[in-house]
Amino acid sequence: MEKAQQQPLNLFTWGNPSRGDDAIGPRLHQIIAQIIKQSALEHIQLIEDFQLQPEHVFDINAQACLVFIDAACQGHSAYQITPVRTTQEIGYTTHALSPGALMTIYEKTQNKAAPPAFIFSVRGYCFDLGAPLSEQAEENIHLAAHFLKELLFSQDPLSLLQQAIVTAQDKCNA
Repeated sequence: MEKAQQQPLNLFTWGNPSRGDDAIGPRLHQIIAQIIKQSALEHIQLIEDFQLQPEHVFDINAQACLVFIDAACQGHSAYQITPVRTTQEIGYTTHALSPGALMTIYEKTQNKAAPPAFIFSVRGYCFDLGAPLSEQAEENIHLAAHFLKELLFSQDPLSLLQQAIVTAQDKCNA
């Protein structure tokens, strides 16, 4: 199958490189950008910022599968994939948004259902100002990058993400 026939992907990464493991998102952005450039993966749109903002609604491709990549301060595994649910709490006192709030804004401003979206959370441990990435976070980035590379080359990223959720749930139930 040709690249042009691959389902489009929108990848959003964010975080603060000055706050230890909060640099996970920007670090994965660098890795993904390099893979996209080397392999000429034209079906992928990669966006990086310090935080999600209402303006990111205009970066969403309605035909794409969306993946929001960020550090997580909790979790039992290197990374976790969860579906994004729209939310009624958009957060009127701040400019920063959750993925669910961004998807709600998308639905309200575009007058249509949001495309399928997932949060890809990579476990971090130390978020202190001025701290470097922790060794554990570096290991988790390596494991996450392996999965993300598979996602970038997948003909059906939506199915791959849904299967990864099912697999993770099966592991939890075992």
